[in-house]
Amino acid sequence: MLSIPLISQQSIPLEGLLKLYEERLVQAGYCICYRYDMLHWAENFISLHLKNGYDYMNQNTINQFIKEKDEQRYKGEIGQEHYRKWKRIIERFVLFAYTGEIGMLSNVNIGPTQELSSKYEILCKEFLQSLSVQPNTWTDIRWVTRCYFSWLEESGIEEIKEAEAIHVQKFLLKCSQRYSVNTMYDVQLYIKKLYKFLLETGYTQTDLSALLSFRVSREQKVFPPIPKDDIAKLLESIDRSTKAGKRNYAIMLLGAVLGLRACDVVALKRTDIDWVRGEIRVVQKKTSNPVILPLTADIAAALMDYILEARPDSDENQIFLRINAPHLPLETPIAIGNVYESCCKKAGLHINRRFHDLRRALGTSMVSNGVSVMDVAQVFGDQRMESTKPYLAADMEHLKKCALPLNGIEPKKGRPKEWNL
Repeated sequence: MLSIPLISQQSIPLEGLLKLYEERLVQAGYCICYRYDMLHWAENFISLHLKNGYDYMNQNTINQFIKEKDEQRYKGEIGQEHYRKWKRIIERFVLFAYTGEIGMLSNVNIGPTQELSSKYEILCKEFLQSLSVQPNTWTDIRWVTRCYFSWLEESGIEEIKEAEAIHVQKFLLKCSQRYSVNTMYDVQLYIKKLYKFLLETGYTQTDLSALLSFRVSREQKVFPPIPKDDIAKLLESIDRSTKAGKRNYAIMLLGAVLGLRACDVVALKRTDIDWVRGEIRVVQKKTSNPVILPLTADIAAALMDYILEARPDSDENQIFLRINAPHLPLETPIAIGNVYESCCKKAGLHINRRFHDLRRALGTSMVSNGVSVMDVAQVFGDQRMESTKPYLAADMEHLKKCALPLNGIEPKKGRPKEWNL
C-alpha cells in the first residue's frame, strides 16, 4: 500500500491552500495541462478532508484517500500508469502543503527545468516581460522559448544572432517528431512571436516572418451538442429548494443561456451585474475581451434566489461560494466542472465534467437558427473565427443541404464486382 506520511504534525489549514497552490504552479512554470491535473486531484483531496469535517490536513483522511486508490488499483478499475501519476501528484501537493515547495518534474522536455546560459536567460526574461498575454499562455510561451534556447545551446549556437533560418527549421522538425499537431501549432506561433521581438529589439537582423507564416492545421474534435431535451432535463432535475440547488441552478443557467465559460462563472462578481440596465459585464479570462451580455429574466430570478436565499453571508465579491464552511469563493473552473458532473448524474445523463458542452450547445443552436457565425463569435467574445467554426460542424440540418448527390455513380444491383475480393 502506498504511504504518504505528513511531513510534520503541525496543523496546516486548507482555507486558501488550493488558490495558493495554483499561483505557485504558475510561478514554477508548469504548463496548463499539468496544472489542470494537479489542481483536479488536489481539489478532490481537499474535498475529502472537508467531507470528513476537517479544515486542516489530517493523516487519517490521507490514509483513507490512499486506501481508496489502492483498492481501485487492485480491482483493476484504474491502470498502473494512472496510479503512478496520481501518486506523484498527491505527493507533490502534500509536500507543498507542509513546506511551500513545488517539486519540479524530472522530464527534460519541460522548458522551465532547463538551465540556460546567462545570455539566453536574460534574453528569455526580456521577451517574457514584453508579452501581454494570459498567465496560461505566458507559461506555454515560456516553455517553448526555453526549449528553443536550450536546443540552440546544444547545437553550439552561443548567441541568438548566430541562429539562422536553417536552425529554426531543424528545431521545428525535431519538435514535429515528438509533439502532436496541436502542440506544433503553438510552437510555431510562439517562435514567430519570439523572432518578431528579436527583430524589433535589434537582437537579430534576420526576418523570419515569411518562414514562420506557414499554416499548421489544428486537430479539432467535434463533440455532438447536448440535445435541448437533455438540457431541460438537466435543469429540471436540480432541487431548487436547497441552498446547493439554488446555486447550481444559477450556474447551469449561465452556461446554458449565456454560454459563459467555467472560468468566467467562477470569477463572476456582484459588481459585474447591472440590475438597473439588465446587463452582465465581464472581461473574459481566456481572451481578455470585455463582453456585455443580457441579464435575462430567468437568470436574474435564479441569481436573486441564490444571493438572497442561499448565498452564505460573506463580504466576498465573487458570487458563487462554497456551500459548506469555510464559505470561500469557488476557486477554479474545476469546481464548476464538478457541479456540472453532479447535475448530469442526478438527471440521469451521460456523466462528464465538460461544462463547456452547454456553451457548445448554445453556439450550435444559434447557428442552426440562422444566426451568422460572425454574430455568434461577437456574442461569445471569440477573438478568432476558428474558435466559432466548430459550431458549424455540429449543425446537422444545414450540413445535410451541403451533401452532394450520388447521381451517376450509384452502384447497380448488388455489390460492384471490384468489391468482391
